[in-house]
Amino acid sequence: MKKRIPFLIVCALLAASLLLSGCGLSVENVMNVIAPSESPAPGSDLTFEGVSSSEKEEPLQLTYETMNGVFNPLWASSDGDRTVVRLTQLSLLGSNAAKAPAAITREDNEDGSVSLTIRLEKGILCSDGVELTADDLLFDYYVLLDSDYDGPYELMTVPVRGLPAYWNGMDTDLYAKYVFLYDSIYRNGKYDQDLQNQLSKAEESLRLDEVPEDRWMNNNEYRTAKEALDNYDAEKADEIRTAIQQAWRQDADELVEYVMSHYSATITMGTSYTLEEIWSNVGLQVMCTMRERLFGQLNDDGSFTSASGNTWDLKNEFPTTDDLFDEMYAAYQGDAEQYWLIEGIGRPSMLAAVENRIIKLWAAEDEYWTGGVDFISGIEKLDNYTLRITVEYFEEPMERILTDIMIAPLHVYGDVANFDPGRHSFGLKRGDLRSLRTKYQAAIGAGEYAYDHTDIRTVYLVPNEHYWLGERWAKSVVLSKG
Repeated sequence: MKKRIPFLIVCALLAASLLLSGCGLSVENVMNVIAPSESPAPGSDLTFEGVSSSEKEEPLQLTYETMNGVFNPLWASSDGDRTVVRLTQLSLLGSNAAKAPAAITREDNEDGSVSLTIRLEKGILCSDGVELTADDLLFDYYVLLDSDYDGPYELMTVPVRGLPAYWNGMDTDLYAKYVFLYDSIYRNGKYDQDLQNQLSKAEESLRLDEVPEDRWMNNNEYRTAKEALDNYDAEKADEIRTAIQQAWRQDADELVEYVMSHYSATITMGTSYTLEEIWSNVGLQVMCTMRERLFGQLNDDGSFTSASGNTWDLKNEFPTTDDLFDEMYAAYQGDAEQYWLIEGIGRPSMLAAVENRIIKLWAAEDEYWTGGVDFISGIEKLDNYTLRITVEYFEEPMERILTDIMIAPLHVYGDVANFDPGRHSFGLKRGDLRSLRTKYQAAIGAGEYAYDHTDIRTVYLVPNEHYWLGERWAKSVVLSKG
C-alpha cells in the first residue's frame, strides 16, 4: 500500500536524505561517470497530495550529493540521475500512485513454464511527440538481457526461455560439447610444457629401472603421459593463444575508454592537466590509464616513466596503446588469466568473449550445426502494443524483476537503423553495447517532465506537454548537485 505524505514534508525529507547518501564525485562537463547501484527507480513508493495551486507555480528544487549526468534510463544509477530518469521517463509499473501504462497478466503453461503478457496503453507519447509501442519494450528487454549489459537491472538472473541459447549463439547441447573441448585444449595448451615434462619424467624413471623401450607402453605412468601429449591438439591450442593475444591487445584500447569514462572525476588529481586537455589528447589519456593502473608514474619534470623504464616527455612524445599493452604484458608475464583477474573487475570478461567466439567457429563446422541462434525464443511481440515473456519456471520475485523497469524509447536510446525484428535485429549490437552507453545525456521519455537544459551542475526540467495522464505535481523541477 502506498504511503501518502504531505508534499512540503516530502520535499524536505527527500532533499535531506539524498544529501546524506552516496559518495561525492566531481561533475564536470555535464558529469560523465557511471556508478551502478541496486535500484533503478528511487522514491517510487511516494505519493504527493495536498499541493496548492500556488505551490505548483514554484519550481520544485532538489539537491543531490551524487548526480553524474547519466540520464540513460537503462544505466542511470546515482541518486540524482535516477530522479531525473524517474521524472522524464515512464515506469512500466507506474509510480507516485499514477496509473500503470501497461496491463500485465500471468499465465501458467502446460509444460511448466509461465508467460507474462505486457499490453501497453495506446497513445502514450514521449516528450518529443513519438508514441511508445511494443518495439520500445522489445528493444529494452534485448538490452537488459544482453550478455554485455552492466547496468543496475538484473533481468539476466531470470530463466527467460531461450536466453542461454541466445547468449551462446547455438543449441545448448552443441555448445556444451565445444565448451568441454575448448577447456581441455586450453588448459593443456596453456601448460603444454607440463605434458612434455610428465612424459620425460616417466621416461627417466624407466631408464633408471633399465626397462627396455619396447616395454615402456606397459608402464601406466608412461602410457598415460604419452597419450595425453599425443592427443594434445597443437593447432587448436595455437588458435586459442592467438585469439587471447589479440583480445588482450584490443583490451588496451578498451581499458583507456573504461578509465576515462569511469574515473574522469579523479583522473586529473596530482597532474597539471585539465580534464579538457586530457580528453583532447589520446597520448595523455593513455598516460592517465597507465598511471591509474600503476603501470607508470609522473616525474617532477613533467615527463612520464612506465614501470618497465620507458620515458615520454609528454610534450613531443606520448605513450600509445601499444605501449600500454607492452606494459600490461610484461607486468603479468604474459598470463592473461592473472591479468584479467586483477584488471578486469567491473568489465565484461575478455577471456569469456574469446572462448565464446572460438566455440562458435568450431561448432559451425560440426556436422550437427543447424545455424546460429540470434533471438530469444521467450520474448515475443504479439502486436504493436503487446509483448509476451516466457520463463522456464516461475518464482514470485521474477515478475517484479522483469517488469519493474523504465521504458527507454528506442528512437532515443537505440539504433533505429539496426531495428528489424523480422530479421532478428533489435536496435543494438549484440554482445557490444558500447555505442548505447554513450547515449547517457539524453533525457527524453514519456514521463511527467521534459528535459530542458543543464547549467554546469544543475538540471532543469519542464512539464511534458504530452504526458499521458495530464496532471503534474509541480510547475517545473530543478535538480542540483550539492
